[in-house]
Parts: sequence; structure tokens; C-alpha cells
Amino acid sequence: MSEPILEVANLVKHFPVTKGVLRRTVGQVQAVDGVSFDVARGETVGLVGESGCGKSTTARTVLGLEKATSGSVRFLGRELVGADMSDVRAARRDMQVVFQDPYASLNPRMTVNNIIAEAWHIHPGVVDESKHRTKVQELLEVVGLNPNYVNRYPHQFSGGQRQRIGIARALALEPTLIIADEPVSALDVSVQAQVVNLLEDLQNELGLSYLFIAHDLSVVRHISDRVAVMYLGKIVEFGAGADVYESPAHPYTKALLSAVPVPASRKHVRGERIMLKGDVPSPSNPPGGCRFHTRCWKVADICRTDEPPLEEITPGHQVACHYPETPVEIGV
Repeated sequence: MSEPILEVANLVKHFPVTKGVLRRTVGQVQAVDGVSFDVARGETVGLVGESGCGKSTTARTVLGLEKATSGSVRFLGRELVGADMSDVRAARRDMQVVFQDPYASLNPRMTVNNIIAEAWHIHPGVVDESKHRTKVQELLEVVGLNPNYVNRYPHQFSGGQRQRIGIARALALEPTLIIADEPVSALDVSVQAQVVNLLEDLQNELGLSYLFIAHDLSVVRHISDRVAVMYLGKIVEFGAGADVYESPAHPYTKALLSAVPVPASRKHVRGERIMLKGDVPSPSNPPGGCRFHTRCWKVADICRTDEPPLEEITPGHQVACHYPETPVEIGV
């Protein structure tokens, strides 16, 4: 694997909880708490987990849309945490984002031409202004849309078409890395497949790297080279897609995979559905020790007191568990 273009180390993002007229800080929401991963050139890393586990906050902090509490984000050799805004802005030219909701991420008062060309006004010098319209039409063709749609408004497109416009906007600056924050979760299933296939084709043609965030494990498996599983602000398992899906080592990962729908003829391969007990604890008051211990069927005394480190159990396969699961093929 090539050298990483994005290196995230011990990333922390806490939001203050305030109270009273004076807005006194009385606590912290530990949205992201010590997350580490990397993305290589031309690679797709999937980030999965339940809603509220910190996936989107991780993405926004990497992008600099949220200020990190602590930790490190190095992109193309440049440290972004604590960097000047000018340095962060320069990095954003090579690091773009595709947002989750195509109905909210496009300005309804702007034409497609202005939406895509806006990137070149923010980063002048990339495309000559006299060529903006021609370049927009080229980008629309790249994402599978009619180039004559440049004067249309977002409300004139379907959800899948709007997301293609969002992808075209992300491509406008010819980035190295695209962070896709649940880019297909708001789309119909048939349209999801089209958008995922488009992202894969663009990666092969342009050599893009993706940080692909989703809660749909089937989609992540289809597109990702490596997968990181998050729970309550922490990565509990990280490894090659085949390792995580075929031999899940963390009980939480195994429970997630057991919930993926499979044909009746294959249920005997996957095994029984694992029903987790209780609710996800509040990130403002996470449990001590292993954060999953309140719902884990393998919990022991050490799980309640000592937080397990993210350690390598096989080459390239890391897990944060005192009692990792025995590798078993589950055939999802």
C-alpha cells in the first residue's frame, strides 16, 4: 500500500454542555474521543457505526469545519490541527466533501452552473473564468448528467441527480481526497447503487481517495478497501474489508454484521441474529473501561475498569477488546 495522504492520530472533539443564564460549562459531550486511522492514495476507507457514534463529527473535524479539541490531522504532509486558516483553506482545495442530504446541500437559489463554478471563485486560478461554463458542462458529463442542464435549479432534479451535482462540485477543484458523508443514505436503493458505482468509476479514472462514511454495512463492504467500526466516539475495529466482514473480532462488529439482511437460503451461513441489550450510553457520560461493556455478552470485570487499546491481532487487523471474538466466517 502507498504512503498515506491522510493521517489522523488521537483525534478528540468534545462539545461543551452549558447551563444557566451565564452559560456555565457543566460537562462535555465526547463526540470523538481518541480516533486514529489513515487513508492511502487511491484507497477507500469506510467508517461505519450507529447513528450518533461520531462518524460525521470525525469527518467535519478532519475537514476543519469543527475545531479539534486535541489530536493530529496530517494531510499531504501538512498538519491541520492548530494551523492558520489560510493553510486550512489551501488544504481544502485537495480535500473535498460530498454531503449526506442532496436536498439541503445545494443552494436552491443558484443554478447548477453557479453551484459548481462557486469553487473556482473561492479558489481563483484553477479554471479561467471564461471557461467556467464549458468546464461545468464537462463535469456534468463526467457524473452522468446532461451538460445542457447548466441553467437549471436544484428543485428541477431528482435526489440521485442532485447528489451527482454534489459530486461534480466536489470534483471541480480536482481533489486528492473526497470525504463522502453518508452520500447515499437519503436515496432510493436502486439509485444508491448507481451513485456508488459512479464513485468507484471516478476513483479508477482519477486516482481519488475516499473516506466513505455510512451506516449501511452492505454499501461500505462494496466500496471500501479497509473498514473502521466506531462505537460511542471510538474506533473499536479497523482492518481490511475482508478481515472485518469475514472474521469480525469485536463483539460490536459481530452484532452489527448479524443485523445485515441476507436471503433465507444463506441464514445458516451467517448464524443467529445477535440482539444487543440496552441502549447506547450518552456520549456526555460514557461508561468507564470499555465503552461497549454495558451491552456486551462477554463482559468481565476488567472490561468495566480498563479501556482496551486498539491492538493488532493479525497483520493489518486491529481491535479494541480484552476478549476478541474467535475469527469465524459469517458470509454476509
